[in-house]
Amino acid sequence: MTDNTDHGTTYGPVPPSQPSTTRVLTFLGSPAVKFVLIGLLSFLLLVPSVFVWVLVEERAHRAKDVAREIARSWGGTQEINGPYLVIPFTETYTTGSGEDFETMTIRRTAVLFPERLTVGGDIAVEERKKSIYTLPVYNARLDLDGTFAATPEDMFEPKHGGTIDVAADKAVVVIGIRDVRALKSEVALALAGTGAVPFEPGLGPLARTDREPRRSSGPSGINASVSPQAWQNGFSFDVKLQLNGSTAIYVAPAGQTTKVAVQSDWAHPGFTGAFLPETRTITSSGFDAAWTIPYLARGIPKVMETSHLPLQDKLLGVKFVEPVNFYQTISRSLKYAIGFISLTFLAVFVLEMRSGWRFHWIQYALVGLALIVFYVMLLAFAEHVGYAPAYLIAAGAATLLNAVYVGTSLKSRLAGLVMLAVLGSIFAVLFALMQEQDYALLIGSVIAFVALSITMFVTQRIDWSGQNRPDLEPAAEAV
Repeated sequence: MTDNTDHGTTYGPVPPSQPSTTRVLTFLGSPAVKFVLIGLLSFLLLVPSVFVWVLVEERAHRAKDVAREIARSWGGTQEINGPYLVIPFTETYTTGSGEDFETMTIRRTAVLFPERLTVGGDIAVEERKKSIYTLPVYNARLDLDGTFAATPEDMFEPKHGGTIDVAADKAVVVIGIRDVRALKSEVALALAGTGAVPFEPGLGPLARTDREPRRSSGPSGINASVSPQAWQNGFSFDVKLQLNGSTAIYVAPAGQTTKVAVQSDWAHPGFTGAFLPETRTITSSGFDAAWTIPYLARGIPKVMETSHLPLQDKLLGVKFVEPVNFYQTISRSLKYAIGFISLTFLAVFVLEMRSGWRFHWIQYALVGLALIVFYVMLLAFAEHVGYAPAYLIAAGAATLLNAVYVGTSLKSRLAGLVMLAVLGSIFAVLFALMQEQDYALLIGSVIAFVALSITMFVTQRIDWSGQNRPDLEPAAEAV
């Protein structure tokens, strides 16, 4: 009987040609995993970007505080509302009967608008500096010229069937001025044929309607008395104002027909308010603008009864805009930080894949932090030398640092030159985006498409899995 059992043979699992742990390590070191890690690193760098944004906002608030300090001492935003002819009167009437009989007297105020009002203004603007902050301030010379028509017969009508008593000798011409402290000369009401009447502080029978009542400490304006003969028959007037202010100046279209014409040596006006100018000319040496507001456009009657300044919501005006609000510009540019950093990392990644050297993820983080420091440098230098020079300094420093670092790390002068060109282009595009807000989305989308297209074609031959690396080929079996 034959025994077919081979007692000299041992059985066991056949060892694999490549251990599973090696495959895992190979995958973890593959370009695909590194690409994902770089993407995560880009998002992590948003954390320091947020801190930079907080710093920008803090400096912007500090600049606003300093601007308010300058305005308190020089003069704030001015609003010229008037002139109005204000006539107080009372109505006495009775209510009830028998034992409930009672006599009531109510105080009322009639406001008559000028039949015609022409406002001319010459505004000299300069920049006042405190510490490292500046604010546009101005000295305005205004001429208010116009005519009040004779008072209509139905101006004082009883509401309760009572008796009207007009305080004829209490009639005043009122002009609302937001910051009376900034007046630089005495003001008089020049009446045709009767001389001039000096103005007194306060709004007379009117109380002030302020859009910021918590910051108001009482009526703000001036008033001048008018004789009964003058206001009953109508009169022409002329008022000259010289006052300081800052940031902006507003005028109310107080006349039934109002014409406003202003000129200034400030080359960066921002027209605002309820009415825009009909004509305007802006040059490098200043601007001039003109408004015409007809009676129907105001939307209010010729005479009204009120105890407050009218037309507070129908002002027209001009803001003296700073050429570059770099706090706002830097804050906006931080919104592009993620795309800015991702494009830079993408360029480094492509250079790494096409070179024989490796770029560690810590090195990617250092490159990203250098880009974050760019924003800090931009903010710091902009406060001292202005936005454009600061951008050139900060962008040049960040570009040169990263280009030299990438070139020396990859042992390639060509890689350094490529990074120099890439970062220079990115910074140039970012500057253009900040200057052209209306085209920011269009420019950004085109750049994203071009960057993706270039990446797709230059990475076609990359072994994303890392399985075909020569150093990972299994050793030949011994025969």
